[in-house]
Amino acid sequence: MADEAFIEEILGSKTKIRILSALYGDENKTFYEKELADFCGASVSEVNRQIGTLIEFGLVAYTRSGRKKMYCLNRTHFLYFPLKGIFTLA
Repeated sequence: MADEAFIEEILGSKTKIRILSALYGDENKTFYEKELADFCGASVSEVNRQIGTLIEFGLVAYTRSGRKKMYCLNRTHFLYFPLKGIFTLA
């Protein structure tokens, strides 16, 4: 049951799903918050709020470039490959 709650928390919003879709869509790219917001059709603050859970669970990592945050997938996370199968089906 704990695994189900974990996955529900990761995929619990459209914005999170769109963030993961962007990150898996170009795995070699690091995205700025604004780029993810544009891709998701959401505000930067909404992306920032939703991506927090993905960072907390370790699926997404971030670095800073000046004042900007840059996000990428954590390829060592145990859900990296299972989610890759989901997000690269299309």
